[in-house]
Amino acid sequence: MNKRQSQSRRFLFLTICAICAVGILLVLQNTDVTAGGQNKLQAQQNSFKVYQQKCLGCHDSVADPEKPGRTRDDWHLVIQVMHGNGLDLNIEESNQIIDLLYNLRKGMEREAG
Repeated sequence: MNKRQSQSRRFLFLTICAICAVGILLVLQNTDVTAGGQNKLQAQQNSFKVYQQKCLGCHDSVADPEKPGRTRDDWHLVIQVMHGNGLDLNIEESNQIIDLLYNLRKGMEREAG
């Protein structure tokens, strides 16, 4: 076997190894993204449970098509008003509900300006 064939085989071997390494990295990255997506889904489900427990006793739904959307700041003010009406929420629960309500109506809100 001459030197040129040896170099060609070495190059081919290294190329295959590089392609396999990239494939493995992509699979690992995809697994991380999927896990992150499931964590986000779990967080949304937890937020909705808090919303069900704390809000749906008095309110039917947040999805009123006649009302304009709200900014995150608007939802913060709504939660503060509800605190004044006797809503018992800690800071974490308040933030969960604010994020949930904002994200449910995303794209319909006007941003604070």
